[in-house]
This record gives sequence, C-alpha cells and structure tokens, in this order.
Amino acid sequence: MATPTVDVYKLEKLRALVFVSDVPASQSLNANSTFSQLILEIGAIEQFSSARHHLGFYHNVGISASYSHPSLDILTIKETVFSALAAVINRHTILSAIPIDEHSAHPYFARLPSINLEEAVTFLARNTPVPENEADTELDRLLQDQHNIPFKSRYGELPFWRLIILIKPQTRTGSACEFIGSFIFHHALGDGGSGMLFHKHFLSALLSNAAPLTSTTIPSPSLPLTPNLELLHPTRIPASPPTPSLQGLWSGTHTSLPLTSKFRSLTIPSSTTSRFLAACRANSTTITATIPVLIASALSSLLPGQYTDFEACIPVNLRRFLPVTITATEPMGVFIDAFSHYYTREDLSPSSLWGEARRSKEIITSYLQTANVHINIAKLGKVADMREFFLSRVGQERGSSFDISNLGGLGLTSNETDRGEEGWKMGRMAFSRSAFVAGSAFSTGLVTGPDGCLVFGFVWQEGVVERELIENVAGHVERDIERIARTEML
Repeated sequence: MATPTVDVYKLEKLRALVFVSDVPASQSLNANSTFSQLILEIGAIEQFSSARHHLGFYHNVGISASYSHPSLDILTIKETVFSALAAVINRHTILSAIPIDEHSAHPYFARLPSINLEEAVTFLARNTPVPENEADTELDRLLQDQHNIPFKSRYGELPFWRLIILIKPQTRTGSACEFIGSFIFHHALGDGGSGMLFHKHFLSALLSNAAPLTSTTIPSPSLPLTPNLELLHPTRIPASPPTPSLQGLWSGTHTSLPLTSKFRSLTIPSSTTSRFLAACRANSTTITATIPVLIASALSSLLPGQYTDFEACIPVNLRRFLPVTITATEPMGVFIDAFSHYYTREDLSPSSLWGEARRSKEIITSYLQTANVHINIAKLGKVADMREFFLSRVGQERGSSFDISNLGGLGLTSNETDRGEEGWKMGRMAFSRSAFVAGSAFSTGLVTGPDGCLVFGFVWQEGVVERELIENVAGHVERDIERIARTEML
C-alpha cells in the first residue's frame, strides 16, 4: 500500500494547537493543591501513556467486576465500599500518585496529600436487569462514556483513577446486595494486570469486614512506589525479526483526531467457555493463541478481497520476569511488552484453524524465551520527544489491524472463593479501555471472571472503523466459539 502524502501545513497547525493549549502542570494545579514530594521519575513505558493522555490520543483503562452479598443492607453499601477501597489505597501507593508535567520530556509522579473518597467514587442505580449470558448493554454504555473522559478535570485535587459502583436495586429487605465495580484508571498508573489486582485486593478487603471509616478523606500512604520496569528488567532491544511483505494489510483509516471511543462487549457462557478451553488444549494450543486467528478469519470473510494481510499486536505480561521480592507483593504498575503476529487470508480457512492457532502459540512461546532480557518496549527509551513521536503519526497509515490482550482469570485463593452462601462473592468481569489514536484499527480485551464466563471487550475509534464491522466480527467470533464448543461435546 502506498504511503499517503501528509499535509505538513495541517500537521503544524495541529502541533500549534496542542502546544498553545499546554499549561505547565506545575502552573495548572489548583491553588489549594500541595504535593509532599516527588515520588519517582516516570519511566519510558509510563511516559508513553502520559504523553498520549496529555495529547488526547488515549484516555484510560477499565476493569469491571460484579460483586454480591447474600444479605447486606443496601443502605450500608457506601461505607462498606469506602472501607474496602481505603485498604486497597493503603496497599498500593500508586493510587495516590499523579503524573506531573505530562507535557514535558521529564514527567514524574508526585503524591496527593489525601484522597476524598466521596469525589473518587460514584454510586449509580441500574435501570435494567442484569443479563445472564448476554452483553450488558447498560454497562457497555457506562464504560463507553467513561473511556471518553480523561483525567484533566480538577487537576491536582483528584486521583488519576475513579471507581463507578453500578448497583442493582434490592427488591425487598434482606435480599442480596449486588453491584458492578468499574475501576477506571490512567494507563501510566498500571496495566490490565494491575486492574485485576485492584479487584483481587478489593474483594479481599470486603471479605475482611473492615470497620467503617471515621472520615471519607484519607491521607495518602507514605510508602515508596514500586520501581518502574526499566529499574527491574534489563530492557535490552531485541534484534529486529524479519517482517513479511504486507501488500494488502488492512488497518482501518489513517490516524486522525479527535478521539471518540466506542465500546461493546461479548459474553461467552461459562459452559461454552470451558468446552472451548478444552478444545484449545486438545489441539495443543491456548485461548490466547486461538482468538487472534478467529478475529483474523472474521476480518478476511467480511472485508473486500484486496485486503489479504492482518497484523495482530499482542501485549504480554512481564511480571514473571521481575524479581520475586517484587512480584510477591503483587504490585500495581506497568509491566507489559507487545509484539506483532501476522495472518494471511489464504491461511485462514476453517480447516486451517488449529494449525494457525498452534503457529500463534509457537510465536508467543518463542517471544517468551527471550523476554527475560530483550523486550520491544525498550525501544521507547530511545524516543527523545514522545509528543512528537505521536504527532508525527497523524495522517499516516496504522501499523496493525487489531490488538488482542487476554488477562486470563483472577487467580483467587480458596479462602476467597469457598465461602458457601456467606460473605462477598465476585462474579463476571470485563476488560475495557479507550481507543488509541495512533494504535490498531480496533482492540479486543479478554478476561474470565470467577463465574467462568469469557468476556470480550471490543473498542474502536469513531470514524476509523464502522460499528457494523465490529458487530459482525463479534458475531463471527461468537459463532466460531460455539461451533468449536459443540464439536468438543461430540
């Protein structure tokens, strides 16, 4: 595909608009805001997210989980949530940190002196019943709205995260208390795995039955931040692998502003999920390796024949390569890398599914064999100006077709799950996020909650791909998973 001609005049106007609107963070703080200290200079991978947040190229990440208690009075839900949340904040210092000077080449984290939970948490009542094995359209709309709201309001007063509590109204006194907690956070504070840890530790705090707080404004913990990835990993740049010739790559429209994110979920019932997982294992592969093949196959059947190639960007959790002294504390942070995998239309027939899925698994395994030393995001350390890095991509073709990120399950202990009919339980989960102006045409996040349901979160930028295409891709993937699950039953 020919590289489009970039309108230099328009690009310079864009730069001017962004730079003119810049107000140094230190000057834009509320007069009442004070910071106790510089906690840690932001590393290259965190700066990747702080710069794109500042430019309006990307807003936030979200991990949602449903919670239920057999008999808790709904009138006490606020104090119960606040007590559990305070415990999580005290455990994770990053939740009281905000990026300073996001506009500069040397941003850093500083600590908020305190957090007002009344302002960080929003309580909403559901308007529709919670669906059993279907997409939760009410939650989808809420998440879509949240992923279009950056962390720029009341800078210096509010944390760079928020918690939305969507409550199912109790039909009678003494009936079960049920809500969905959506943790929305700035990507420089943590990755998808961090969002999972938030919910794991939030559930643990709920189960501990902490006493009500005496004040809803809590002081920030004084513990140091977990060191960033560059301080914990060699971060050496790997040798460049051979890149196939992609004459017919599909990657949506060219990069453009402004950003409006669209989101929809897809829920796979637990029984179907378990049979699908069994089929993947029986064919010597994994869900993570199989889903990209299903998405690429869907695209090949839906798009015109001129598009013959599809590039998948696959993020990888690097926590397994960090020191045990760090991982033992289950810290929140940004500890991910990503690599690309390629699919060709001619290799995406139904009969080639398992062969392609095994090839995907081999690529992932090959990457992991060297990721203890060499990681692709080490290249970010060579970027002199992250803002220019992003702005120069406006008007250009995108580099990949779709992102696919699988967070897996939560890994709860028996103490957290074997409570019988007593205490708090966690159920379905969802992984959502903002679209990325300079990223893939669309992204897909996967997570499996304690209820056993595999949930997809599709996100795309308005104008880059049409909703109809995403709906059709989701439909193809759902039907393929159901077909595979039925085959497993035979």
